[in-house]
Amino acid sequence: MGMAVERMSAESWLPPWVRYQHEARYAWAAEQAQGCVILDAACGTGYGARALIDHGAKSVSGFDLSDEAIATASRLNIPGDVTFAIGDVAHLPVQDGSVDLYLSFETIEHLPDDDAYLAEARRVLKPDGRLICSTPNRTITNPGTTIDDMPFNPFHLREYAQPELQERLRYHFSHIEWFGQSAYSVTYANCLRRIAGLHPRLAVRLHQIRKTLCLPWETPQRHRLIPLQSGRFESEILVAVCRN
Repeated sequence: MGMAVERMSAESWLPPWVRYQHEARYAWAAEQAQGCVILDAACGTGYGARALIDHGAKSVSGFDLSDEAIATASRLNIPGDVTFAIGDVAHLPVQDGSVDLYLSFETIEHLPDDDAYLAEARRVLKPDGRLICSTPNRTITNPGTTIDDMPFNPFHLREYAQPELQERLRYHFSHIEWFGQSAYSVTYANCLRRIAGLHPRLAVRLHQIRKTLCLPWETPQRHRLIPLQSGRFESEILVAVCRN
């Protein structure tokens, strides 16, 4: 998997919109962390754990397939009950029904078996536990393609439109609340779709160029999580809060 190439750390350089998206997700999750046993799936270098602990998480357990990332995370000086370990999100060394909050940011699009991953998340969650899952919205990031097409991002195995992700999540979770990040107008999304009908790669490149040209106006506020409102805008990132 190419997740290491996309991995964020405090020291690495990333386009500002990517960094703001990652930071906003952890800041939003941290507001819900008080008293929670938290599992951070594909935690990378562990940079999000500090915000979770600072906001009152009871414990944070981070798992990642990369031994290099876990070694980096383990060197962090974070007070409290924080652990990092190598782990596969489809086979976690975690007891059944032991987790209050399962965080899974930009993970599902990398996984060969998304169903096994969701089943494992459901297994480790307490009956009233929640899964917070984020992933790119194909409507914006890969317009004009289907879920069976390889995304233009070479590190992703698939990308989802919101109805497709909803279908997969519904198999394991009875209640899903939707949020989005980095909103674009429906007019813009439709324009990308029309261009993609002629040349999908061109639509992806134009979207990337647009973000680069708008770089001077990038702010963290633009990437905060907001409720998903169908028909009003399209978000570049989908965020689902799932529970039973």
